Amino acid sequence: MTKRQTQLQQQILKQLYTRGPISRSDIVRLTGITPATTSAVTAQLLAAGVIRESGAAAAQHQSGRRKILLEVAPGGPKVLGVELTASSYTLCIIDRCGQVYASRKRQTARDYDLHFLAVPAIVTDIKDFLNAHQDLPITAIGVAVPGHYLADQEIVVSANPTWKHVSLRPFNEAFKPLPVYYENNVHCETVAEQLIGPDKSGTNFTYLHVARGIFCSTIHDGHLYGYKNFVNGEIAHIIVDPNGELCDCGRRGCLQTTASHEWLVKKAKLLYENANATYLRQLVARPEDIHMETVFKAFQMGDQGVVTMLRSAIESLAVTLNTLALVIDANRIILHGQLFDQPQLLALFQKTLVANQFQLTSVQPQNVTVKPFGPQDGAIGGGMLAVAYQLLGEI
Repeated sequence: MTKRQTQLQQQILKQLYTRGPISRSDIVRLTGITPATTSAVTAQLLAAGVIRESGAAAAQHQSGRRKILLEVAPGGPKVLGVELTASSYTLCIIDRCGQVYASRKRQTARDYDLHFLAVPAIVTDIKDFLNAHQDLPITAIGVAVPGHYLADQEIVVSANPTWKHVSLRPFNEAFKPLPVYYENNVHCETVAEQLIGPDKSGTNFTYLHVARGIFCSTIHDGHLYGYKNFVNGEIAHIIVDPNGELCDCGRRGCLQTTASHEWLVKKAKLLYENANATYLRQLVARPEDIHMETVFKAFQMGDQGVVTMLRSAIESLAVTLNTLALVIDANRIILHGQLFDQPQLLALFQKTLVANQFQLTSVQPQNVTVKPFGPQDGAIGGGMLAVAYQLLGEI
């Protein structure tokens, strides 16, 4: 295909991903591509099996033929999605619609274990995984990283300096000539949400991810906003208490110290050692054995110290999001993280959000939804990053 033909396909596919199923006339209206060209390009995509007809649109009041709707077709060439974290890596072979065909996860008990994070060993395991699924050959790899990828140095930069000692050069060399794409894990999940998430309105949205760290990513005018600026999205370091605890970044009272899993576990360990009464001692034998699952169990049991700690975390997150609403043009917010999977905490979050909403009669409140946390979300995001570059040419 010519460069122009490729661009036309990418434009049409982007609309089908973000607004589909839609008709050919909808594509014309949304893109400005002529009806004749739209018909020709969609015919090519239909013949190649990249898209499919999904039936007729609902009956309209006017007479005439009902519009035939088009959507991206599942299947086709596969990609490998990879997520790297401080204590695990996850692999998923997916198709262009994010369907998982095969997966593998490796976990270690100790965070930032350089032996576990040794890239040559990870490469060997990935090759074994791909060899076990030779019936699913891949055409590209997308890697979701817990920070930002420096292409010239082939490393990940993060608040934790350990990642500077993890060279990704062996990864890049091992899979040539396959293209390998890297991006921040939350940016990857945001791309996936835009392309295969349930909302097909095409509107701007912010994706808030709360786990070991806290990060937010935004889709604005159909594109990932500010991803080349590594500071953009690092809301973990918004100060919520100027007199608070000293953060790893060198400042006091960052949101990270109040609401991140890393700090919540730290505080739970202090409760274990110092509180007169805590259910944490019934759940684990040593403070070193406390993880977020332990914290959630203690919360569900009504541990007063844990309840207070998590309430403070949720309230800080809600106030931060209300602040973001004043500076980020987004119609909706997607919450992602195990904190929001707790019904009581989600209810408190929504209550705090409404109570602190900026009141302006002409401003509509943002729609807030929760994406249930899944252990493969990051790897699927990495895979959809590769799909976006392969089929759409951009993110």
